[in-house]
Amino acid sequence: MEKLILAEYQGRRDTEGKAVGHAPKVLEEYASLISEDFDISIFAPRPILQATGKTGRLHAKVLPHSILMKSRNSFFTKIWNKIKMFANINIVLKSEADTIWFFNTEYYLMLYLALFGNRKKRIVCTLFMERFGTGLMGKLKQLVFERAQKRMSLIISTGQSFNFKKVPYVFIPDYYCDEAEYAPYRKTVRLKQAVCLGTQGPEKQVEEMVEAFTRIGYPLIIAGRFYDKDRLEKLKAAAGENIEIRDEYLSREEYLSLLGKSSYVVLPYAPSQYGTQTSGVLQEAVFSDTVPVSYSDVLNGNGVNGIGFTDWNDLKAEDNSLCSSTDGVVYLNELRNEYNRLRKEVYSKDAMKEKLCEALKLS
Repeated sequence: MEKLILAEYQGRRDTEGKAVGHAPKVLEEYASLISEDFDISIFAPRPILQATGKTGRLHAKVLPHSILMKSRNSFFTKIWNKIKMFANINIVLKSEADTIWFFNTEYYLMLYLALFGNRKKRIVCTLFMERFGTGLMGKLKQLVFERAQKRMSLIISTGQSFNFKKVPYVFIPDYYCDEAEYAPYRKTVRLKQAVCLGTQGPEKQVEEMVEAFTRIGYPLIIAGRFYDKDRLEKLKAAAGENIEIRDEYLSREEYLSLLGKSSYVVLPYAPSQYGTQTSGVLQEAVFSDTVPVSYSDVLNGNGVNGIGFTDWNDLKAEDNSLCSSTDGVVYLNELRNEYNRLRKEVYSKDAMKEKLCEALKLS
């Protein structure tokens, strides 16, 4: 059986050592899809391994470095974090394996591959974006990104519309839809509220979202960790009485319960980034029949219908429902019929397993 390493080199964690982000969930799902066809080992920092209870039977190697997520890192800390990621990547590439699959990637893996190559390993990378921005810095990053692709054997593309010209690629969504996990949270009766879930980092337009919902008066719950506490206090001061802000990590059950009982989930992502980048929260909205609210470019880029707008000022509330000035009142049942189709045709576990294993064997 062919040896394959599933590698996570970042190890993003909080001050208590708890894993931050979607890496543990993605690791568990990818391992479950390919464990019958490949001899799998996992290389990851300790916080990631500790958060993946379902992969305990697989061989694991602990990578020495992890990244502490907090606001206002010093210049030295930022550089040290990049060095630690490079060191973890180097350890993975020195290992003995037929294939190395980096399943949770960002720019500095691209930089490593562009500068130092792949050590003659067969490299598979999951990519959550098609390109790196515009402007001078964006163009420089894009050149590095394209050079790195030449060192890869296969790209796992999480975006259905992504197009990579320099290497073979296959479309595999971030997550598959496990009916046993998500079906219990598809509520037929929903609370008249919207939620915004996940880490509330600087890349999210939280201020614009709070201003918009304060204006329209529709209930909104923001639940997720804020690393920047000054920002948190300013948001609380600016928020209307219809907005609740929770600075906390949600358990998996709390997260899915809140998502499932809410009518809408708001994705305050900038279209310049997420128009060409996928979102796990958006996919789980489809799995739970919760209607997403975001920029039209973000929804279109991810192939999901919802409440789309071009400006936060377009958002309004009518008849106890959310809509935009361009959409009018959206019929939720029609959207949920579409989500049911997507779950069966795009996010099916069996279809993803077959496609993924075939691509990995051919790469």
